[in-house]
Amino acid sequence: MGFSNFGRGIFGGKVFGKKNIAGAAPQRRVGLRTRSEGNALDRLVADVEEMARRQKTTSRYKRQPADFVWEVVRDMAPHERGELLVACTREENAFVEFIKDPTPREQVMTKAREQVLRNNVETEIEAEDLGAVLGLLTGIEGYRTQTYNEDRFAALLALINSAIKKGAYLSAGDCEDLAAMATQIREKDYFRDKANKRKLLARAEKLEKLAGVEVSATEFLMQRCEGAENPWAFADTARPNAQFWADLFAETTAGLDEIRRDTKGSGSPAWSKSAEAFAAEWPTWGEVEPEYAKWRASGAPTAKLKEHNGKRNGWTDPDAYRDLPSTIAPAVAHSRYLWTTDQIPGLDVLADLEDPDWTALVEHMITSRRATKATKAWAKEALALCEPIGVETVEARLHDWLALFHTPVLGRVGYTEVRKGERFVSAIAKLEEAHPEWPERHVNDVRALGRAIAIVVASGGNDTVSREFHPELVRHDDRSYKNKSATTGLLHLRQPSYANPQRLNTHHTLGGWMRVSVENEEFLRGAVWLTALMPDRARAIEGLEKTAQSAATYLSYGDDAIRSKIIANAAIATLIAMGGNDIDAAALRLSKVVEHRSIQAPLLKHLNT
Repeated sequence: MGFSNFGRGIFGGKVFGKKNIAGAAPQRRVGLRTRSEGNALDRLVADVEEMARRQKTTSRYKRQPADFVWEVVRDMAPHERGELLVACTREENAFVEFIKDPTPREQVMTKAREQVLRNNVETEIEAEDLGAVLGLLTGIEGYRTQTYNEDRFAALLALINSAIKKGAYLSAGDCEDLAAMATQIREKDYFRDKANKRKLLARAEKLEKLAGVEVSATEFLMQRCEGAENPWAFADTARPNAQFWADLFAETTAGLDEIRRDTKGSGSPAWSKSAEAFAAEWPTWGEVEPEYAKWRASGAPTAKLKEHNGKRNGWTDPDAYRDLPSTIAPAVAHSRYLWTTDQIPGLDVLADLEDPDWTALVEHMITSRRATKATKAWAKEALALCEPIGVETVEARLHDWLALFHTPVLGRVGYTEVRKGERFVSAIAKLEEAHPEWPERHVNDVRALGRAIAIVVASGGNDTVSREFHPELVRHDDRSYKNKSATTGLLHLRQPSYANPQRLNTHHTLGGWMRVSVENEEFLRGAVWLTALMPDRARAIEGLEKTAQSAATYLSYGDDAIRSKIIANAAIATLIAMGGNDIDAAALRLSKVVEHRSIQAPLLKHLNT
């Protein structure tokens, strides 16, 4: 968003200046201009060049002038460091964080700028230097996109506030620049790194506060109510052939497991010693025709069956495939919305935004507070906003909306079932396309067809069998990271891929869709707090328990594997804050299924008191 005139704001708010002394003239922003001779940077360059010339070393490594910057900056007085920082802003590449092929002077300038801001040293600037420091804050791109420079960002804010205390003030243009910077930070998409996004959103809030921006909750809501329906959601329709395909996977896997056992060790099974014995053991069925010559020629697929000897994930029970149809419904339910976007999923289930009473309540639920529990003031206002609508109506719609997040309930077992369903839905679609006549033609001979598929797959496969049948059906597919996995007993169906409108594969997965964005954490937290205020206490306890269990679920492996630590902690803290003996059973169940130690800790503490 651009800012063409003073008074035009962002998020429906207003931008205004800050002024500490009456009648003071606004500071002119320091621009790029030729440096004056003898400024603080000139003196620093001369000092470090002299130190570089005088250095005595017996090693091949020779320190460059920039390597001596800290030794000089360390001994400067606070006002001298301020003068140096301001002098750096007058250089040609002052606002470039990483200069390509820098000159020796630019190396010294960059190092000096970093050392003054990063080493936690005392620095003072005068009121007239405000523009120079603002130039650094708004001119360096890294402050809008990266969190590794948080210490430098904080140091610049402190210097700006110190200049304001000395009589400087922000002009209209300064406020507009700061507000535009905050807007750019908020609009940037951080799909995979929620921790950094939270830090940058906190940075945007500080900039808005400094610029005097009033953020409208109404505008926040309007930006988040466009819908979060998933374009790749699984259709909630009948799949009449689901059991046939599940049974065929089971029989194929049983055949693969039989081949694995027969070929284990150094011996060879009797059926592999002649074409006649092979044909008798593995007959052609329909268009699936095993080939003895191909079996003899291919060793790699058989090796795949014996890879790791099943020790990594374990061998699959073939009958587990028969239960796949029951996993479709959970996968369909959890594929409906994209919780990872900044849009609120299923908002029409919760509220009628054409009703101003509902709008006011929903706006109140959007909270950027980082606390796990609501304040008394927040709870009092929330209940007051429920009155015009009717508390019973709010309660019913609130639980219906929360069910979109927590039902079917997750946890390790639930998430494993959802992942099975995701793969099975994809497999059905591809098998119906590749072999549409099989369900009707082979409904009474599934075992024979499955054995024929198994030996064809173990021989390397051919064009008569879909790629959905492969040797590793016989093994589980629980991926591990640092001895931690998100699933237990995940069947080794092929992982589906999801193409964008240009038919290019994306990195989307069901676990990615379920991961909660920072924006939706802000809204879900308000819903969790409101749930505890509703009159049906038993239903509130049940809703909080399911929300906590689903939020604390591992969705993948890595450092950010939990669906939402923020929501899990908020739901558990709110449950415990309700008090009473009736929450103990829910707390006990949660303590057994929540695996993350820091999320589990409050539950154990409550149960042990």
